[in-house]
Amino acid sequence: MGKHTIFVTIALTFVWIILMEEVSWPNVAIGMFISMLCMHFMGKFLNFEEIRNVNFYKLATYPIWLILRIYTDAIYMIKMILTDAKWGIATHKLELENETLRNILADSITLTPGSVFLERDGENITLLCIGDANKPGYPTAEDDLTSIQRMLIKSQKDGAAEGDMN
Repeated sequence: MGKHTIFVTIALTFVWIILMEEVSWPNVAIGMFISMLCMHFMGKFLNFEEIRNVNFYKLATYPIWLILRIYTDAIYMIKMILTDAKWGIATHKLELENETLRNILADSITLTPGSVFLERDGENITLLCIGDANKPGYPTAEDDLTSIQRMLIKSQKDGAAEGDMN
């Protein structure tokens, strides 16, 4: 049993306890049993090759960071709604190499107010953006995309580094 298995078991048990709304030793034991059973079936029937190059320990703080980012952008969007705003479509090149992290980025950019994911073609992502009419382009959407991408790049493993770990 590795560190990853222990981490996932504890995380799933924590979710079980939240859903059951009670902290007791039988509930914890049942939660751990169910977590291990779920992990067994997931490992047996699901293919996880596409997430092998993701360091989930470095990704652990990402949801909290994203929630803070969403609220910060929401305040900016209130300002944009009350002032002169424009909308348009922008395409950007992604620096992320991992397909799973690219999907997380696309979902995250849609969650942040001010931009909506439209399409991803290879390394390019197309966004529907809102921005200040007095500024050229959509710098706020670009900043959002860049900051989310920087957070996700931290959890991306190199192919060579992964080979050294095995």
